[in-house]
Amino acid sequence: MAKLKLGLCQLWQDYDLESNRARAYELARQAADGGAQIIALPEMFACAYEPAAILALAEIAPDISEDCAELAHELGCYLVAGSLPLRVDGRLKNRAQVFGPDGSLVHVHDKLHLFDCQPPDGPLVRESATVSAGDELKTFETPWGRAAVLICYDLRFSPLTEILASQDVRLLFVPAAFSLATGQAHWEMLVRLRAVELQGYVVGIQPATNHGLAYVPWGHSMVAGPWGEIAALAGSAAELLLVELDLAAIEQTRARFPLKRHHRSELYSTRWENR
Repeated sequence: MAKLKLGLCQLWQDYDLESNRARAYELARQAADGGAQIIALPEMFACAYEPAAILALAEIAPDISEDCAELAHELGCYLVAGSLPLRVDGRLKNRAQVFGPDGSLVHVHDKLHLFDCQPPDGPLVRESATVSAGDELKTFETPWGRAAVLICYDLRFSPLTEILASQDVRLLFVPAAFSLATGQAHWEMLVRLRAVELQGYVVGIQPATNHGLAYVPWGHSMVAGPWGEIAALAGSAAELLLVELDLAAIEQTRARFPLKRHHRSELYSTRWENR
């Protein structure tokens, strides 16, 4: 398929979990009404990106996961359901899930790199105090080509993109929650750079900016294309970003700049260590 329509749901998040949940479902329905074939939500889409809120969300996250499966089936779309704090073998993970148009779970990604950092605008974040890191990097098939998911801080680690590019990933979804400081400094730069490295589309989905939160998101959800161009860019407010992608641009870029063929694996390489 040469064309793909995406719906990026840049959600307003506050401390009311049920309201966040309802807004996510409503915006996803609006995306489907607008013709979106893949709908994407942000990281921890039903809560503020703060420890107490994440732990509270964990209590109802399994129910929200079921809702997302039903919603994908209802809408007949792929749903990249941001991420949720879900227990896996007794440990809480920052888990992204992708549901198919029939409601089936087609992909999961547990955040690999935990954000234990001090953003310039505060507060100090210790994600490892709340969730455990994942240790798998997988891909999944869609009618538009192979796809993958990374979560927020994962985007900063370029070997992941190199590995995914070697596996012919064409679509990379990045549910995220960059802060005002990290977002302004690095968000657009990283999304565009990873698209250039992938020679595919990188879809970055952020929450809307809410200055009433302790951790204030940057907003500015965006899509970058295989040449590094900005295909779509939101502002800071809550909005639905609908964008149609020309997938032929991927093959055109790869033909003109055959990075995979020029890669000198006899000199250097990046590989995934299977556990």
